[in-house]
Amino acid sequence: MSKPTTVKLIGGGGGSPFSFTGEKTGANLEKIGVWLGESQVNAVEVWLSDGKSKAFGEPAGPYQEYTFKSGECFTSLSLWNNLRYKRTGAIKFKTNQGGEFFAKMTKDSLSTEYPMDVGSGFCLGVAGEASADSFCMGFMFLNVVQSTVLTDVSYPTLHQLIPKVSVEEIKSISYTNNEFTPQTNTIETSKKVTKKSSWSIRKIYIQHFSWNNILFFIINLWNKLL
Repeated sequence: MSKPTTVKLIGGGGGSPFSFTGEKTGANLEKIGVWLGESQVNAVEVWLSDGKSKAFGEPAGPYQEYTFKSGECFTSLSLWNNLRYKRTGAIKFKTNQGGEFFAKMTKDSLSTEYPMDVGSGFCLGVAGEASADSFCMGFMFLNVVQSTVLTDVSYPTLHQLIPKVSVEEIKSISYTNNEFTPQTNTIETSKKVTKKSSWSIRKIYIQHFSWNNILFFIINLWNKLL
């Protein structure tokens, strides 16, 4: 089972902790909005795929947002502190579908860039701390899946499949006996027939999780009988 990456918070600590993720519900990050000030990120609002949303911080100032497409994942993410290390200063990420997002404080220059571990790129949401004087945040991702094992796989509808076959005449002969005595005629032919069955399995990476363990896979199996 794959587990979430450790959330690294960037900004100033000491505020009230918050966590808004799909770690226990199976939801993933669907949209993010950011309000910017001259010297800090003022607030963020996050939407998850289960329809829920929450805002953290003080929503004020210029606003930027990014909506993720189906199957879109992070390929890179960087966060910055502001110059006083009391708040998050900037958020920048790229995705596997060519998407880019860069929201940064509007006046002060950026300090040290902190590249984040995005794991598999599949984002579960955000966490952090927020107060009137400080704000820090980080993103939670699912780790890269190393391997999967299928057990007790069954195909309950296999017997219902009817092969699409065409009738083929291998050889024929017509013979009429015009005499009263029994006659014998023999026809011989041969043809090699090979019966083949093949299976195709497709694995789909889906954002669905259990209470105690995080990831399980929904496997789409479809059968093709030749």
